[in-house]
Amino acid sequence: MRMLLASGGSFIEGMADGTVALLVLITGLVVVFLMLIALTLIIKIYGTIVYNVTNRKKEAPKSEPVSAPAPLPQKAVVTAPAPAVEDGIPGEVVAAIAAAVYCVEGVSFSAVKSIRRAKAGGSRSAWGMAGVLDNTRPF
Repeated sequence: MRMLLASGGSFIEGMADGTVALLVLITGLVVVFLMLIALTLIIKIYGTIVYNVTNRKKEAPKSEPVSAPAPLPQKAVVTAPAPAVEDGIPGEVVAAIAAAVYCVEGVSFSAVKSIRRAKAGGSRSAWGMAGVLDNTRPF
């Protein structure tokens, strides 16, 4: 197979077919990897520019130091009575339930009044009920 260049084909014309294929392969690999390196550099430079611009916006203008505000008067701490806990429930479980109630309610005066075990006679577990409700929900 003879390949001709526009300038007369003297360079490729004298090569064997295997040599031309190897030359094309090496040239293609070099071009691809050079472009990958160039794209990597472009992306890194772009990332640096964006990072610097976003950090510049976050920096507040430096102002004169402000004197510390006067301390607020201390409020009386009201402690809630300990919840009535059924025998056999560990203290860690009570603490976890109280923390969950506090997280859901979000107010400091919410308190757990009592904790008792759910009746296990003939009913489904909580996971079983969740599955039933999920699979029988109307469309």
